[in-house]
Amino acid sequence: MKRRVFAIFLALAMMMAIFMTGCGSESSDEGASNEKLKVALVVNQKFGDKASMDDLAKGADKAAEDFDVEIKKLESAEASKYEEDIRAMAEEGYDLIVTTFGYMTDATKLVAAEYPDTKFAAVFQTVNDGETTVDNIWDTEFHGEAAFYLGGYIAGKLTKTNHIGMIVGAEEPTPNAEGNGFMLGVKAANPDAVVEFSYVGSYEDPAKAKEVTSAMISKGCDIIQTDSGASNAGVVEACKDAGILCAGEITDYYDTYEGFYGIEGIGFGDTCYKAIEAIINGEFPGGEHGIRDLTNGGYFMDWDAFTRFADGNSEYGDTMKAAIEEAKELEAQIIDGSLEVPFDTEVPSWKRIKAQ
Repeated sequence: MKRRVFAIFLALAMMMAIFMTGCGSESSDEGASNEKLKVALVVNQKFGDKASMDDLAKGADKAAEDFDVEIKKLESAEASKYEEDIRAMAEEGYDLIVTTFGYMTDATKLVAAEYPDTKFAAVFQTVNDGETTVDNIWDTEFHGEAAFYLGGYIAGKLTKTNHIGMIVGAEEPTPNAEGNGFMLGVKAANPDAVVEFSYVGSYEDPAKAKEVTSAMISKGCDIIQTDSGASNAGVVEACKDAGILCAGEITDYYDTYEGFYGIEGIGFGDTCYKAIEAIINGEFPGGEHGIRDLTNGGYFMDWDAFTRFADGNSEYGDTMKAAIEEAKELEAQIIDGSLEVPFDTEVPSWKRIKAQ
């Protein structure tokens, strides 16, 4: 009898051990599947710019909130450090590394080759160009000519001197296309206008931007459109000093100057968010090159900002409200394909655009 009881006890103990081992294994697997996705932003400009870097961070922070993702933000301000900083994040086991702009492309490609299991989102870069395909990199370029066409149209309606200025950060294909798109919009709204154009030479030099803006104002410009990152602050300051109107990209300066009348939004943050979401859903588009524009959230018109100005400014309110309605109709035509704004990367020239 004792032997029989002992045998039964032993069998029960073994069954319990097997059960507990199974539970432990299940718990371990579940813990592994619940590990947070780790995302590192390695950027070539400073956060706190109230422009592209802050927008990128905003998109990452939204993904952290929505998907419980771990985010690390690293400024890699020196070109000599790009490769080292990107590699450091790969070595630390980050699942997705986001890098910014063409300056970081070579370093991104090099580290991506060393860490094929790590995914990379190369923002505003060209890697997968048809001849070259890198399976663990999704690269995106941005085409803002259509959004700035709408901005140009509104500027053409607002100007009283028929003299408008457009300032961009540096001579690059997309900013050039945005300048040309802006001029086409001005021409469509007001062919009698003249558009001055200038580069700051940097996306992080407000003092130089203010100097460039002041020179445009001295020529009679009463509307300035800026597209120059952190340098936008200098443009707004010069416009405030002169009491003329201005608009910008990404950042809202209305709390600084009530003559700031609108924003063309750029979806850097949206791109970061979508890269994270794609990994969460098992749909990361590695090996693909994406074009982000007005039709897919790469750019957008912040109509609330334009409407806020219209509601708060008695001098320009009615003109702005009418311009908004017309611009929204043009936006719908761009989105449905009936109005095409060319990606013209030549150096912007009002003389050339007006002659077209």
